[in-house]
Amino acid sequence: MANRARHSRICPAFALLGLLALGCAQEPAPPHEQPKWPTLPNAAVPDFMHETLFERVRFTETAPMAVYGYSLVVNLHDTGDSTASSGVRQYIERQILKRGFDTTQHEAYQHVDPEMILSDKRVAIVEVEGIIPVGARAGQLIDINIRAMPGGHTKSLAHGELYQTDLSDHGLIDPEGIETRVAVAAQGGQVFVNPAYDLTDSATTNPSVRESLLTGVVLNAGLIARDRPILLELRQPQASTARRIEELIQHRWQDDAAALYHSGVNAGPGVANAVDEGLVEIYVPLTYRGDWKHFLGVVSHLYLDDSEAFTTAKAQQLVDLAHQPGVSLADISLCWEAMGQTALPIFQPLISDPDPNVAFAAARAAAYCGDIPARYALLQMASDSTQPNQLDAVKVLGELPSSSDTNRMLRQLLRSDKADIRIAAYNILVNQGDESGIETHQVGDRFFLDIVHTNTPPMVYATNTGVPRIALFGDNLTVQSPITFAAMDYRLTISSSDGTDLLTLFYRDPQADQPINVLSHSDLGEIVTRLGGVGAPGEDVLNLSYGDVVAVLQQLVQQNLVRGATPEGQPLACTFQLEHPQLESDTWTSIPSDTMAGRPQGSAALSTAGPMPSTMPTASAAHTGG
Repeated sequence: MANRARHSRICPAFALLGLLALGCAQEPAPPHEQPKWPTLPNAAVPDFMHETLFERVRFTETAPMAVYGYSLVVNLHDTGDSTASSGVRQYIERQILKRGFDTTQHEAYQHVDPEMILSDKRVAIVEVEGIIPVGARAGQLIDINIRAMPGGHTKSLAHGELYQTDLSDHGLIDPEGIETRVAVAAQGGQVFVNPAYDLTDSATTNPSVRESLLTGVVLNAGLIARDRPILLELRQPQASTARRIEELIQHRWQDDAAALYHSGVNAGPGVANAVDEGLVEIYVPLTYRGDWKHFLGVVSHLYLDDSEAFTTAKAQQLVDLAHQPGVSLADISLCWEAMGQTALPIFQPLISDPDPNVAFAAARAAAYCGDIPARYALLQMASDSTQPNQLDAVKVLGELPSSSDTNRMLRQLLRSDKADIRIAAYNILVNQGDESGIETHQVGDRFFLDIVHTNTPPMVYATNTGVPRIALFGDNLTVQSPITFAAMDYRLTISSSDGTDLLTLFYRDPQADQPINVLSHSDLGEIVTRLGGVGAPGEDVLNLSYGDVVAVLQQLVQQNLVRGATPEGQPLACTFQLEHPQLESDTWTSIPSDTMAGRPQGSAALSTAGPMPSTMPTASAAHTGG
């Protein structure tokens, strides 16, 4: 009886356990949630760089981003073709109806049916590409690359003008969808082809020349639509660390933001924004003028501890390390620069160090921290042809905030005996808008002509990126006479009259009814303005593009038809320099690639012919052939 009673009490308990077990089987535990960000080991760094952002983060969105579209090149010399798929032609026709043509520059296409426009040999359908730089800011201008349609019959894009269009990451795949995701607005403008080939007969049989004539660049014609942040991914995600990094970066660049605010410039978003525990967005400050590598170089060398005590001790440690064999002076210099004013008194004495590399490492960091004596030290380095960091010193001077003292230093470098130093100083001065000592002429809406009066060997320099500019270095640059110069299948000739310094510039424009005769003195600056369309009221004027003018100058110089003169009147041979592409690496301001997780971006290559060139070959590498 007792046993039966005991069993009767125990059995319900077992029954309850059974029900619980059944319930657990019917409702499984929720799956383990995967972390949003992976945990990665810290980057390997020298001992003196422990606890820098270099060690604790990796950077993404560090590759240029390509965007695409289709458009027209018009006003060609009967070398165009509009062969394209029906979808592309329909898209172009709708763009013509939507946008129309400017009445002053494209009068020939006003009130003309789109199909008739596309059948005109003065018109070509082209693929268009814009390369958005890393860290680009809204409103920034970029060059636009173009290429004739693969499989078409266009012979040359020389002398043409790009029709406005919009670009997106899927522009070649889905042109109708471009308007919903516009990344760059291409404003249109004159096409710049390799000047070594610009004057070549479009019927040439030389394959390399023919290929070069089918690609071109429209300088400074693309308007970026939105900011493009660089991303910092924490190797060990943690919300407090992400917020600390945001605070650290914002504090380091608070003076830049304040200066822009007081100058009335809209700086856009803050420099840093912690999105979550694993990601911080950073925006290149406008004061860096697009130099994202320098900005990232400084960001990556920030220490998480920015207290005065730590900064003072660390700066002294770096001073002690600077003379050790094999140490990275670039990293030390960037660490000093990242520390800012607090560290300046500690490393500043190294500016006069007998080791030129140590001295430059200290001078560049001190100059970026606002030290005036460092600027003068950099000028001495920039003026010394034996200094191993001469060109880097010029670059630093150009990146400092514009001031009358700095620009006065740069103007001294216009007289350097090295062409690359003169060109670097010139580019910095004109980009900063300080043209004191440089005689500048705006040639219509086509380009700028700068006369740089120096007693250095005469030189003609032309840009092929950014703002179109021609610079004449030296005094009394003239075209020698007697002269008989011809180009463009004899459509353009320059000839002299016996016994005078007057030259006749003759041009048969394929789109004009009558040829044009223009008189000019032999002064090279006057000839450049005449070629570009400047003339007295009521006179006929020429109508050559910037690319055409550069090509004519290159040919005149290469044929030894341009001379300068010494103050005593002795003739001097002239040289021609086309802008060289900027080097991708900069050991003093950029971080190594192993801290980056970027990859090539963009939806597609333009065609199976390969990527379009972002810059043209230099004159020495080019040949006319054919």
